[in-house]
Amino acid sequence: MSVKNLKRQNLNKEVLPILLSGSQYCNIDRAFIYQFYFQTVVEKSPTPKKTYRNPIYLAKEYKKILDSGEVKNQAELAKIKDISMVRVTQILNLLNLDKSIINNLEKIGDPMDRKVISER
Repeated sequence: MSVKNLKRQNLNKEVLPILLSGSQYCNIDRAFIYQFYFQTVVEKSPTPKKTYRNPIYLAKEYKKILDSGEVKNQAELAKIKDISMVRVTQILNLLNLDKSIINNLEKIGDPMDRKVISER
């Protein structure tokens, strides 16, 4: 099997051939080939940290889109945002909460590093 075939089979290994000629104890001219396989480490790129949107900010954003006339209704908004109509309704219903609760939930900030609150 040739070195090229070995390289194809071991794509993630590095082949280092070493050519030695002859032996100190023998006058016959011989060639020896030694091949060493070194496992190369493939480093994975770091995955980006997942962020979560605060549902109160989403509700205000959706309400602003609906009020500005960019979309006709919640169904069209759901289609644009690629979520269900039920989810749009759940998010918009958060605006019906008491103002003090909305203010406290806004203090959490947007975006969040973990899912602290949900629209359900």
